[in-house]
Amino acid sequence: MHFQYGAGLPRRLSSKEYLAGYLWQTTCCAALLVFAASEARGATARHQADRTKRSAPGAAQAPQSRKQATGQTSRRAPEGIGVRPEDVESVSVQGLSRNARRASELQKTPASASLLTAARLERLGVQNTRQLARLTPNLYVPNNMPGYAVTNYFIRGIGEIDPQGEPSVGTYIDGVYLPRNMGNMQELMDVADMEVDRGPVIFTGHQSEGGAVRINTIVPTNQRRFVAQTGYGTYNEYQIGVAASGALVRDKVYASLAFGRHARGGIDHNYTVGKDTNNIDYTQARGKLRFTPNERLDITLSFDGTVDGSTNKGVGNLLNPYIYGNYNRLYPKNNYSEVGFISNVRYTLSPHLSLFSISGIRGYDDRGVYDNTGDYYSRTSQPLYYKERMYSQELRLRGDYGRVNFNVGAYFLYEDWFTQRWANNAAGTGTNNPALIRTMPVYAVIDQLNRNWAVYGDASYHITPKLVFTAGLRFNWENHSNAETLSYLAPGPSHLAMPANNLQYILWGVPNDQAWQVSARQSWVQLLPKGSLSWQARSNLMAYVSISQGGKSAGYDFRAQTPTASGSQQAAIAYNPEIVTTYEIGVKTDPLPGRVHFNGALFWNQFDDIQLTTTDPTNGLSHRFNAGKGHSAGAEIETSAKLTRDLDLHYTASYLYAVLDTFEGTVSRTRLASGQIYNNSPYVGAPLAYAPRFQTMGSLTYRLPVHLPGTFYVGADVSFQSSLYTSSAANPQTRLSPQTYVNAMASWTSPDKRWSIQATARNLLDRRYLQSETFVQGGGVPIYESAQFADPRTIFVSAKFTL
Repeated sequence: MHFQYGAGLPRRLSSKEYLAGYLWQTTCCAALLVFAASEARGATARHQADRTKRSAPGAAQAPQSRKQATGQTSRRAPEGIGVRPEDVESVSVQGLSRNARRASELQKTPASASLLTAARLERLGVQNTRQLARLTPNLYVPNNMPGYAVTNYFIRGIGEIDPQGEPSVGTYIDGVYLPRNMGNMQELMDVADMEVDRGPVIFTGHQSEGGAVRINTIVPTNQRRFVAQTGYGTYNEYQIGVAASGALVRDKVYASLAFGRHARGGIDHNYTVGKDTNNIDYTQARGKLRFTPNERLDITLSFDGTVDGSTNKGVGNLLNPYIYGNYNRLYPKNNYSEVGFISNVRYTLSPHLSLFSISGIRGYDDRGVYDNTGDYYSRTSQPLYYKERMYSQELRLRGDYGRVNFNVGAYFLYEDWFTQRWANNAAGTGTNNPALIRTMPVYAVIDQLNRNWAVYGDASYHITPKLVFTAGLRFNWENHSNAETLSYLAPGPSHLAMPANNLQYILWGVPNDQAWQVSARQSWVQLLPKGSLSWQARSNLMAYVSISQGGKSAGYDFRAQTPTASGSQQAAIAYNPEIVTTYEIGVKTDPLPGRVHFNGALFWNQFDDIQLTTTDPTNGLSHRFNAGKGHSAGAEIETSAKLTRDLDLHYTASYLYAVLDTFEGTVSRTRLASGQIYNNSPYVGAPLAYAPRFQTMGSLTYRLPVHLPGTFYVGADVSFQSSLYTSSAANPQTRLSPQTYVNAMASWTSPDKRWSIQATARNLLDRRYLQSETFVQGGGVPIYESAQFADPRTIFVSAKFTL
């Protein structure tokens, strides 16, 4: 459920206030460090006193703790906010590695989730989060994002189509939520594991209606670790990376540093400007400092930076003789830079209570040219400048009292999303005759401030030793404001341009008049409940049922860009939160522990107030509004088996039916010259976008039983997805055909496990499947049919040294 009411316009933070917030967090961290140092001095003093007491004549000798008896002196990484390497300090008091412990915990969690360890990702040759598609059930990752640093996730038919939009499936790095699809792609040099949650996320940080991709990076410990990696492949692709970590002061202060550089030549070519497109030019670094002054306090500070100079997506055109070529007169250059700071603090109040603080500061600047359609005349092409500044703070208290466990927290997010857009909007008759083509270059400055406050809590009660009931509620208050200036770039009175002069206006041109200024504000409240009942039938078998609600934030259209009365209305009309209610029943089992693993789930999602960008019947405007209701239903399984001592199998499969049940917009259709009826809008019964009916993936890895030094592995994975539509205005032109991908790998690891060499082949069948399509017609005749395609076959060989 949600409630809506008006509120005063939130005052935008000035640079001084923003800096003050940063200094406030830094001061808090410094205070924690001072407290840590004080605790450390106190612990040292107590330790010296204990030594003096024990060494005194006649003093009784205290018995050794288990930790002392085993010689284990390492510190555990904070739970849920970062991880240690898989093979580093893996022994806990339970005798399980951290990955094994987390996998065991997920098997007892009444929700559908998958854990992807660094070892498994490396074995499959996965280099970044863009390659997660089909690795887990019902996860779809569109390969049509405008830039390399942009990733968009869909889970169970729930997702955000626009890369500028708030994600429906949230990305969290070491517990910090990333509020946009732009900038959430991560390379995996220092990633320890990733957890994919399917279903609403409401009891940690920012809410996400469809699920979460949680990226946990390696946390430094006492164990010294050094990794150097390099590789080379087709299209002159290369990677270099180093990572080092260890203790600066044993048992007290630790540090780590990771650096990665990834580059590749263009796989396509712009034949108009004579340059390659769809290349990679990506650099990322992360440094961490960790302090554990005593057994109760654990502080990790992380700093990261990303520079992405990869071209934005070069778009093809199915009407061109060579469909993979780019012919836009604008070259899709890109200049993206991002910096971030994350603070994770865990303080153990007692054996039953732990307090967590997760803080994040992040910002990026992106200046580039976006080729949206592949049109030679650059219609709808947009030079853009994006700027984001965000700050988030979460406090969470976790309690474990045997039969009762609870988790309560508070969360705050502030985001300033700023856009400058030079848009070459189409105008006049749809045609490819240069003498008749008209465009209307416009300039839009959009500044949106978003604030989110939340308190949440859930508790689990063991009705019996095997039966557990969990219930919780999230109270969410959000406030959004929108301020826009909309101007023309071409002179009046028509403000129109022709192909001969349109580029001079949109290439960072200066507006010649100021047409409209718009400001609006509004606030909303959401109450999001969740309940589940789980039954641990046996130690290796659990069944569960759950009901939960997830919400996606309200806001204002981030694409309002027409300097007219209707355009200003578009900028001023808010849309309400989108709500998803999920019903789920599942089973988690390890029938042969250590050899066979199987999880399965059935689910039903009910969508209310679906957010779509289409024509609003209340005012005739095309803008983002709450366009109706829908649902999705499906099933998913995930299993792994050790078939023999040397042969391992992993298999996932999912079924999904996702449809729009009601549509409150205006249904519009056009009869093309061919006689076909073309949908210009969604309609009742239309499939939801990016929701393939079937997805499946199977991988086999085999350790070759050869009598040679070292260990040899070969493996392959095959994935399949059925057809899908890229828009709920379902048409043959927006349908992607079924797709099958085959990847292969071979690797060798030295006997001392310090050296490894791996060769991977992705898209072994070299199928350049269609990934998106935009169809534009005029007078019933196609004008352009832009398209983006999967990457061709690539082969990459890498070598890694670990010390």
